[in-house]
Amino acid sequence: MGKPTLRQLAYDNIHSWIVNGELPRGSVTSEIELGKRLDMSRTPIRAALQQLELEGYVRIASKHGILILDSSSERVGDLLEMIASMILFAGILSWHTRQEELLLFSRSQSERLAVLLKENDGDARNRQTFIDFEYGLLRDLIAMCHNKEMDKSYQTASSRLLWHLNDRRWTAPHNGTTSEQLTRFVHSFALGMEAFREALFAYLQTLKRTWS
Repeated sequence: MGKPTLRQLAYDNIHSWIVNGELPRGSVTSEIELGKRLDMSRTPIRAALQQLELEGYVRIASKHGILILDSSSERVGDLLEMIASMILFAGILSWHTRQEELLLFSRSQSERLAVLLKENDGDARNRQTFIDFEYGLLRDLIAMCHNKEMDKSYQTASSRLLWHLNDRRWTAPHNGTTSEQLTRFVHSFALGMEAFREALFAYLQTLKRTWS
């Protein structure tokens, strides 16, 4: 693998700062500020920002700087629905072509979730633990399709949603409902597609209501 270009290095760093909150949503920066921070000229910075604008992370305003885009409710809903569509397809495909693998996956994830719920019960609940579990659960279910474009689409959508920074669903008063719906969703993998669709829809609605 060749050495990454300056544009790629700029993209990777700026993207990481947006996703981890170092560049907060709604804030404004500039090519000059980013260039100083990265010790780069404006050319690779501008190319990286143009790619990030196409992906929906920033808006380039020539006279006002670089706006780090906030997540509108419509945009959040669209991205969550796209993820849910991939999950539904993955579930249906796996049920018909890899049912034994899906049943084993359901069992292992159910057992893992039960342990997490027991270890993180009540006010001491570790929200990030559950967020990471959700992310990995959905990623691994989609990966059963062995479709690299779907894998990439999931990574991009969850990144644009700032998945790992959104924890409202795991705080009171939502955490009880979220844990119940996630448990139901994981169990549904082994119960047939009608149960799977219903559990996925209920989980999706909770994500939509609590996303910030």
